[in-house]
Amino acid sequence: MGGSEASTQLELAAIFAAFVAVTTLFSFVSIGANALGGKIPEGAGVYPVLAAGEPRLAPVGDIIGYPSVPGLSGDRIDALTFIIANTGREGAVDLSRATVTVMAGNYLEVLTRSEDLHPEPGAWTTSLPRDSDGNVLLRAGEECAIRISLGHLIPAGETVTVRVRLPGDRPCLIAGQAGHPED
Repeated sequence: MGGSEASTQLELAAIFAAFVAVTTLFSFVSIGANALGGKIPEGAGVYPVLAAGEPRLAPVGDIIGYPSVPGLSGDRIDALTFIIANTGREGAVDLSRATVTVMAGNYLEVLTRSEDLHPEPGAWTTSLPRDSDGNVLLRAGEECAIRISLGHLIPAGETVTVRVRLPGDRPCLIAGQAGHPED
Protein backbone atom coordinates (compact mmCIF):
# COMPACT_ATOMS: atom_id res chain seq x y z
CA MET A 1 0.00 0.00 0.00
CA GLY A 2 2.87 2.36 0.79
CA GLY A 3 4.33 1.89 -2.69
CA SER A 4 1.23 3.01 -4.58
CA GLU A 5 0.93 6.23 -2.52
CA ALA A 6 4.55 7.11 -3.29
CA SER A 7 3.95 6.38 -6.98
CA THR A 8 0.86 8.66 -7.04
CA GLN A 9 2.74 11.47 -5.31
CA LEU A 10 5.64 11.06 -7.75
CA GLU A 11 3.24 11.27 -10.71
CA LEU A 12 1.65 14.44 -9.29
CA ALA A 13 5.10 15.99 -8.75
CA ALA A 14 6.07 15.17 -12.35
CA ILE A 15 2.86 16.73 -13.70
CA PHE A 16 3.40 19.87 -11.61
CA ALA A 17 7.04 20.14 -12.78
CA ALA A 18 5.94 19.79 -16.42
CA PHE A 19 3.32 22.53 -15.90
CA VAL A 20 5.91 24.88 -14.39
CA ALA A 21 8.36 24.14 -17.23
CA VAL A 22 5.78 24.84 -19.96
CA THR A 23 4.54 28.09 -18.39
CA THR A 24 8.13 29.25 -17.84
CA LEU A 25 9.01 28.47 -21.45
CA PHE A 26 5.93 30.35 -22.66
CA SER A 27 6.91 33.37 -20.53
CA PHE A 28 10.45 33.42 -21.93
CA VAL A 29 9.14 33.15 -25.50
CA SER A 30 6.77 36.05 -24.87
CA ILE A 31 9.50 38.20 -23.34
CA GLY A 32 11.88 37.32 -26.20
CA ALA A 33 9.30 38.20 -28.86
CA ASN A 34 8.76 41.56 -27.17
CA ALA A 35 12.54 42.20 -27.05
CA LEU A 36 12.87 41.43 -30.77
CA GLY A 37 10.51 44.24 -31.69
CA GLY A 38 7.08 42.74 -31.03
CA LYS A 39 5.62 46.05 -29.90
CA ILE A 40 2.01 47.00 -29.34
CA PRO A 41 1.05 49.45 -32.10
CA GLU A 42 0.50 53.02 -30.97
CA GLY A 43 -3.14 53.92 -30.46
CA ALA A 44 -4.04 50.36 -29.56
CA GLY A 45 -5.13 49.53 -26.03
CA VAL A 46 -3.48 46.86 -23.97
CA TYR A 47 -6.50 44.62 -24.53
CA PRO A 48 -8.32 44.31 -27.85
CA VAL A 49 -11.61 45.89 -26.79
CA LEU A 50 -14.17 47.43 -29.10
CA ALA A 51 -15.15 50.85 -27.79
CA ALA A 52 -18.83 51.66 -27.85
CA GLY A 53 -19.95 54.72 -29.76
CA GLU A 54 -21.87 57.59 -28.25
CA PRO A 55 -25.53 56.86 -27.56
CA ARG A 56 -27.86 57.71 -30.43
CA LEU A 57 -30.78 57.89 -28.00
CA ALA A 58 -31.44 60.57 -25.40
CA PRO A 59 -34.04 60.85 -22.62
CA VAL A 60 -36.79 63.45 -22.93
CA GLY A 61 -38.42 64.36 -19.62
CA ASP A 62 -38.79 62.18 -16.55
CA ILE A 63 -39.71 58.61 -15.72
CA ILE A 64 -43.33 58.20 -14.72
CA GLY A 65 -43.99 55.28 -12.36
CA TYR A 66 -47.42 53.94 -11.46
CA PRO A 67 -49.23 50.77 -10.41
CA SER A 68 -50.41 48.83 -13.47
CA VAL A 69 -53.75 47.94 -11.87
CA PRO A 70 -55.96 51.02 -11.32
CA GLY A 71 -57.19 51.42 -7.77
CA LEU A 72 -54.16 49.83 -6.11
CA SER A 73 -52.29 51.84 -3.52
CA GLY A 74 -49.72 54.21 -4.98
CA ASP A 75 -47.01 53.18 -2.52
CA ARG A 76 -45.73 50.43 -4.84
CA ILE A 77 -45.33 50.60 -8.58
CA ASP A 78 -44.79 48.02 -11.31
CA ALA A 79 -45.07 50.10 -14.49
CA LEU A 80 -42.85 52.81 -15.95
CA THR A 81 -43.22 55.15 -18.92
CA PHE A 82 -40.67 57.56 -20.37
CA ILE A 83 -39.81 59.21 -23.68
CA ILE A 84 -36.61 58.82 -25.68
CA ALA A 85 -35.46 60.66 -28.79
CA ASN A 86 -33.15 59.74 -31.63
CA THR A 87 -30.38 62.34 -31.55
CA GLY A 88 -30.37 62.29 -35.35
CA ARG A 89 -26.66 61.93 -36.00
CA GLU A 90 -26.86 58.73 -38.03
CA GLY A 91 -30.39 58.34 -39.36
CA ALA A 92 -32.97 55.89 -38.03
CA VAL A 93 -32.29 53.43 -35.23
CA ASP A 94 -33.94 50.02 -34.87
CA LEU A 95 -35.49 49.80 -31.40
CA SER A 96 -36.31 46.11 -31.91
CA ARG A 97 -32.57 45.48 -31.38
CA ALA A 98 -32.38 47.51 -28.14
CA THR A 99 -31.66 46.01 -24.74
CA VAL A 100 -33.61 47.57 -21.86
CA THR A 101 -32.44 47.14 -18.26
CA VAL A 102 -34.08 48.48 -15.09
CA MET A 103 -32.28 49.04 -11.77
CA ALA A 104 -33.86 50.22 -8.51
CA GLY A 105 -32.30 49.59 -5.10
CA ASN A 106 -31.30 45.92 -5.13
CA TYR A 107 -33.65 45.18 -8.05
CA LEU A 108 -32.13 44.54 -11.49
CA GLU A 109 -34.00 43.22 -14.49
CA VAL A 110 -33.18 42.83 -18.18
CA LEU A 111 -36.48 43.13 -19.99
CA THR A 112 -37.75 41.37 -23.09
CA ARG A 113 -39.38 43.21 -25.98
CA SER A 114 -43.14 42.86 -26.36
CA GLU A 115 -45.48 43.67 -29.24
CA ASP A 116 -48.41 44.31 -26.88
CA LEU A 117 -49.44 47.87 -26.01
CA HIS A 118 -49.66 46.72 -22.36
CA PRO A 119 -46.68 44.37 -21.96
CA GLU A 120 -46.62 41.41 -19.60
CA PRO A 121 -44.42 41.60 -16.46
CA GLY A 122 -40.72 41.69 -17.30
CA ALA A 123 -41.25 43.24 -20.75
CA TRP A 124 -41.13 46.60 -22.54
CA THR A 125 -42.86 48.00 -25.59
CA THR A 126 -43.15 51.09 -27.73
CA SER A 127 -46.02 52.51 -29.72
CA LEU A 128 -43.95 52.50 -32.92
CA PRO A 129 -45.11 49.90 -35.47
CA ARG A 130 -42.89 47.30 -37.11
CA ASP A 131 -42.03 47.91 -40.74
CA SER A 132 -42.25 45.25 -43.48
CA ASP A 133 -38.80 43.93 -42.49
CA GLY A 134 -39.78 43.56 -38.82
CA ASN A 135 -37.78 46.58 -37.65
CA VAL A 136 -39.05 49.20 -35.20
CA LEU A 137 -37.51 52.36 -36.60
CA LEU A 138 -37.14 55.60 -34.68
CA ARG A 139 -36.17 58.17 -37.28
CA ALA A 140 -33.65 60.96 -36.74
CA GLY A 141 -35.03 63.73 -34.54
CA GLU A 142 -38.19 61.78 -33.59
CA GLU A 143 -39.36 60.81 -30.10
CA CYS A 144 -41.28 57.82 -28.82
CA ALA A 145 -42.69 56.55 -25.53
CA ILE A 146 -41.40 53.36 -23.91
CA ARG A 147 -43.68 51.41 -21.56
CA ILE A 148 -42.23 48.97 -19.08
CA SER A 149 -43.99 46.36 -17.00
CA LEU A 150 -41.70 45.37 -14.14
CA GLY A 151 -41.45 41.80 -12.95
CA HIS A 152 -41.66 42.95 -9.30
CA LEU A 153 -43.19 45.79 -7.34
CA ILE A 154 -40.84 48.55 -6.22
CA PRO A 155 -41.54 51.25 -3.64
CA ALA A 156 -42.85 54.52 -5.03
CA GLY A 157 -40.24 57.24 -4.74
CA GLU A 158 -37.41 54.74 -5.26
CA THR A 159 -34.64 56.00 -7.52
CA VAL A 160 -34.90 54.10 -10.79
CA THR A 161 -32.35 53.90 -13.59
CA VAL A 162 -33.32 52.57 -17.00
CA ARG A 163 -30.67 51.78 -19.60
CA VAL A 164 -31.69 51.57 -23.24
CA ARG A 165 -28.78 50.26 -25.28
CA LEU A 166 -28.51 49.79 -29.03
CA PRO A 167 -25.84 47.38 -30.32
CA GLY A 168 -22.49 49.16 -30.62
CA ASP A 169 -23.62 52.22 -28.62
CA ARG A 170 -23.21 53.31 -25.05
CA PRO A 171 -26.51 53.05 -23.18
CA CYS A 172 -28.98 55.90 -22.94
CA LEU A 173 -29.53 56.43 -19.20
CA ILE A 174 -32.88 57.58 -17.86
CA ALA A 175 -32.84 58.10 -14.10
CA GLY A 176 -35.26 59.55 -11.62
CA GLN A 177 -37.78 58.79 -8.94
CA ALA A 178 -40.52 56.48 -10.06
CA GLY A 179 -43.80 57.74 -8.69
CA HIS A 180 -44.18 59.45 -5.37
CA PRO A 181 -45.22 57.82 -2.10
CA GLU A 182 -48.55 59.01 -0.82
CA ASP A 183 -48.35 61.12 2.31
